[in-house]
Amino acid sequence: MSIRTYIFGLLTSLVLVISVLLSYQSARLFIGAFQMATEDIMYDIGQKYPNNGKSEQQLLDYHISTDWHNVPQKVRVQFSKIPKQTDTLHTKFVDWNYISPPNHIYSLMVTHRDGQTIFISRFNENIHQEIEMEHPDEFFLDPMLLIILIGIGVITIFVVMLLYIFRKIANPMESLQSWANQLTIERINKPRPNFRFKELNSLATLIHNNLSSMADSVEREQQFLSYASHELRTPIAVLRSNCALLEKVNDKPSDKERLIRDRIERASLTMKSMTETLLWLSRDGEIDVPLEPVNIGELIDQTTAELNYLLTGKTVEVVVTHQNTTLLLAKTPVTLVLNNLVRNAFQHTQQGRVEIIQVGNKISIVNHEKIIEQHAIQSELGFGLGTQLVENLIKRFDWHYETYQENNAYHVSVSFD
Repeated sequence: MSIRTYIFGLLTSLVLVISVLLSYQSARLFIGAFQMATEDIMYDIGQKYPNNGKSEQQLLDYHISTDWHNVPQKVRVQFSKIPKQTDTLHTKFVDWNYISPPNHIYSLMVTHRDGQTIFISRFNENIHQEIEMEHPDEFFLDPMLLIILIGIGVITIFVVMLLYIFRKIANPMESLQSWANQLTIERINKPRPNFRFKELNSLATLIHNNLSSMADSVEREQQFLSYASHELRTPIAVLRSNCALLEKVNDKPSDKERLIRDRIERASLTMKSMTETLLWLSRDGEIDVPLEPVNIGELIDQTTAELNYLLTGKTVEVVVTHQNTTLLLAKTPVTLVLNNLVRNAFQHTQQGRVEIIQVGNKISIVNHEKIIEQHAIQSELGFGLGTQLVENLIKRFDWHYETYQENNAYHVSVSFD
């Protein structure tokens, strides 16, 4: 539920309840005032009449009697017993639907004077006809109906005014919501609209400033990644060329020297992979990469050979099955995805089997871990960028990626659609 609907419903319900209560109270006061006036008149008549020794007397529409049996029969029919409350008006309305005058009214009061019981009564059985005769050419509106219509009119006016106010207030709020939804880093430098109200403009400024701060941080981070990765490419290339040169200068080193050379070679391969990862993570927007024929089988063999050092000292069997399928793909992104997936499988398998299966455009990697208590092993120079890179590239190139775990086997598959 929106705030607009909630406030509108709440205020409308509140005014409706208030209008109903006020209308009911007005109607009750109107009837009460009419009853009080009639009661006072009948009491005054009962204190003065009947006079001159009479036991029964008629004064205008009022009948006064000292004998209950002399009270008009039509009144006695409505009041089968003499009311016990004295000096109080007793009234019965017949054919009354509350919003129009009753067609029959019967009134009775019992009072005492000089030790005598006085019955003052009055009845009218043709009120509608009398009203038509008194207002032959005029439209007569019952006061009760008038009170109800005034209440409905007040509610209607309030709802119209409330809709007008909501339109003046809600439109800027909806504009602010639409502007905030469409606000992106690319559009952060566009002028901020005016939302009419000071509070909304302050909120828009706060949103704009926060997003601007985030945009600046992202830009600085991307620049750092780009600069750092570019600067690292030269020393890495020098390091790898010198490793190759060492092999040519002395191809039969001692065991200790061979250990050092292998460690340098592994570190250079890891740094090369990290540099390419940082470069791809620093890119934003659409990636314009040329497509070229890629032999998936050869790429798998090359990747497993380069990362085989991660299995040194482990009891891990690597089973590679491929079809040597050639696909038209962006080679660098495919290489990075495959490199990170195979690296992750080799790192997290201490004892067991790693299966790499390629069928058509789909590559599945399953590592079966025999050790129950599996511990994550961080690679040399590993900074946890592999998963982020894979998700980033797969999302940008709209490839299909799936992972799930079953018993002690972890399954990863990617389809280069």
